[in-house]
Amino acid sequence: MAKKNLEEFAYHSIIRLILDNHFKPGDFLLETQLSEDLELSRTPVRHALGQLVAEGFLDKKKKKGCFIPAVSPEDARHIFTVRENLEGLAAASAARQVTDRDVAFLYGLLDQEEALKKAPSKLAYVHVNESFHLGIARISQNKYLEQYCRHAFWRSHSYIFFFDNYYTGKLVSGNQETGPRQHMEIVQAIENRNEEKAGNLMKQHVRTTFEQMFVKL
Repeated sequence: MAKKNLEEFAYHSIIRLILDNHFKPGDFLLETQLSEDLELSRTPVRHALGQLVAEGFLDKKKKKGCFIPAVSPEDARHIFTVRENLEGLAAASAARQVTDRDVAFLYGLLDQEEALKKAPSKLAYVHVNESFHLGIARISQNKYLEQYCRHAFWRSHSYIFFFDNYYTGKLVSGNQETGPRQHMEIVQAIENRNEEKAGNLMKQHVRTTFEQMFVKL
């Protein structure tokens, strides 16, 4: 297997382990143990962990390694507030910059999301959701927004993976339809080049994700 493919395999395998509850907030992800568990050399595992640190999902301590950040109500509010505003700006900018090809790409992701209702897969949904949110950031054609949206998106997942009902398996009636419906409304606003509406819908979408998990906080 090529070096890049090994790194991608390690990256997705680590995410799968997290989704399967092998780790929790505060846990260290040890390079040597992961290499043994995944039957890989340490190099692709090291690169995968480095990517997760760069994206904001993991933190790193000198001489100790990479770990999943500890969670707190205050930190949750902070990261979702930042993400809400960043992605709202990205969606508004995307509505201004979008091409027909971009619109087709976004609708294709909505089709993939719909298909996952029939054959649920946590890892596949992570990929589709990442492609949707960060795809909109890319369409904004603002490299700084794209960079910061990526970091905020993944940092928020240190909460989403452990508290969101989709990933914990504790779906509440009606909640499983909210995300896809909001995604559709955002895409339609972007397609119609309605900057204000696209931005507001995206902000509401991120806020809803937070509220469905942490309103009790």
